[in-house]
Formats: sequence, structure tokens, C-alpha cells
Amino acid sequence: MAAAVYFSEKFSEDTIIRLFERAMADTAGRVGKGDRVAVKLHFGEEGNTRFVSPANLQPLLACLAKHNTNHFLTDANALYRGRRHNATDHLEIARKHGFYALGVPVLIADGEKGEEEAEIPVAGRIFRRVRIARLIAEARALVVVSHFKGHILFGFGGAIKNLGMGCGSRAGKLEMHSTLKPSVGEGCTLCGRCVEVCPADAILLGEDKAAIDPEKCEGCASCIAACEFDAVEIPWMALASSAVMERTAEYALGAVDGKPCICVTFVNNIAKDCDCMADSELIGRDVGIVASVDPVACEQAAFDLVRDRHGNVDIFKKATRIDGAHILGYAESIGLGKRDYELVRL
Repeated sequence: MAAAVYFSEKFSEDTIIRLFERAMADTAGRVGKGDRVAVKLHFGEEGNTRFVSPANLQPLLACLAKHNTNHFLTDANALYRGRRHNATDHLEIARKHGFYALGVPVLIADGEKGEEEAEIPVAGRIFRRVRIARLIAEARALVVVSHFKGHILFGFGGAIKNLGMGCGSRAGKLEMHSTLKPSVGEGCTLCGRCVEVCPADAILLGEDKAAIDPEKCEGCASCIAACEFDAVEIPWMALASSAVMERTAEYALGAVDGKPCICVTFVNNIAKDCDCMADSELIGRDVGIVASVDPVACEQAAFDLVRDRHGNVDIFKKATRIDGAHILGYAESIGLGKRDYELVRL
């Protein structure tokens, strides 16, 4: 049976409430009043204004509060350097962007340095276990609020990327980034902190800086968390897009882990780049909001609606040269959800 995906072209408070209520009803009462519910979102990076705003989140939270009294807003720390690299700065950007004013606890799911995680078994083709941010792994249900936009590596990003890359711990994010291994660049002071925390004894201090042996490196990201001088670097240009998509889909499977999962995706302010970057050019027209308990169906519907809105043109592939639909097929093949859906217009 095809999953229901609820859709409206309007962005009003009433519309958001109606969409969320319909999706909540599809959980069939699996979200209890006192269950711990993680509301996974993106607080926006410095210089970005395109993230889902607190104003659009507020009616959803008011609706959720009628069903549940134990929810919190959350995200996990980013792998790259920025205002979301550690919990202290991450919480500050959330405050600056207005999320504290919503009156709901704001927590960073993987702790101060991205090291608080839980290993979740998955029936993946790549992974047998994934490293999910602890507070998300411990939650009994998920509400996944996503902004549908372009991405330099994924083509487009929405619910699946939010669940996968967004819910992984720092070590998990490094795992998803395929075969990447960190290296030491400018700024190294030879303090030796990275050597102390490396569980694989893969780091040695040289004359000018530390060096990481890629053959020994286990990709745990401990050195990234430990370095106070931003000297440990990631070779982003070595990434293979399809491999990262597949690994991210398997992480999304682990993040859900059989829990009730309500996805609400805002398809507006469609920029070329993701919310981890400063505002980039808009590449598409606003479409509306989709909601579903099936993350794959929700993502497929968002993609189809954007394509239909733009004359059957894949604006994301045109802008990024990446076929983002690859993640949809792979996510379905591992059991995250179904691409087939019934669009219910509200």
C-alpha cells in the first residue's frame, strides 16, 4: 500500500497544523504522551537565512504539545569547521536564530565535541552498525523537520539527508563521507593532543606538524574533536557522490530504527547550496510543504513536486550536475521506505 504524503502550497499556521495532524494520525497512536521525542532540524549556519524558521516551526510544536509533553529540539554537530562544530557554539547559533524563543528545550544530540553516540545495528549493504548521536538514538520517536534545497554532493537534500548525515555522530559523519581520512594542515602547534586521543596509534609528531598514517587511521574523528587549533583537515574533493548517498541512507535507517517518524519538509527558498553554507543563489520557485510517516515517500514527493513546478526539469541536477534521485532508489532498496506514494492535497 502506498504511503500517504500530505501536501499544501500554503505556508500558513493553519496549514502546518493540518499537515502535521494528518501525519501524526498515521502513527496510529505509537507516540505516547510521555515518550521522549526528538524534533530533528537544522539551526542554520552563520550567514544562512534559508533554514526552516522558528515562525514556521512554532505551529508544529504547538500541535505536537497536544500529543506529547516530552519533546526537544535537536541537531548533531557538524564535521566541518563552523559555528556548529561544537555544542557551545552550536547552541549559540540556535539562540541567535531564534529557536530558544519557542520555549522548548534545545539540545545538541552528540554532546560538546560530537563524541556521544550509540551504535545501532542495521541491515545495510555497507554497514552492520551505524553511529547515531546519543540523544536521537535514545528517543522513542522522531519528528524530522527539513528544508528541501540543493546540495553540492547530494544534488538535493531533505528528509533522508536530515536523518542520515544529520543524525550521525562526528565519527558517523566521517564514516558516511566514504573513504575520507583526515590529515594535518596549517595551524598545528605540535601539542600532541591528537596523538593522545588516537585509538589506532596512527598519529606521530614530526618536526613541523603531526602526521596521520591513513593505513592505520580508523576514521573515528577523535583527532578532529581534540584539536583546538583547527589543524585537522578533511579532503572534501576526494568524495564520490553516490557512495556518500548510499552510506547516508543506511545511517538514516539506523536513525529511525523502527521508531515512529514524522517527516515535515518545507519546499521553499530553494537554494543551490545546503543550509550549512551562507545563503547561495535561489534556483527554483516555492512549492509548498509535504508531510508523511515515510521518509522516502516524503522525499520522492518533494522532488516530484519541484520537478513538476519547473516544467518537468530537474533543477537540482541542472545546478549541481548530481543525480540526487540515486539516494531515493537506494533508500527504498534497504527498507527505509517506499518511493510509491499517494499525494493528498490539503
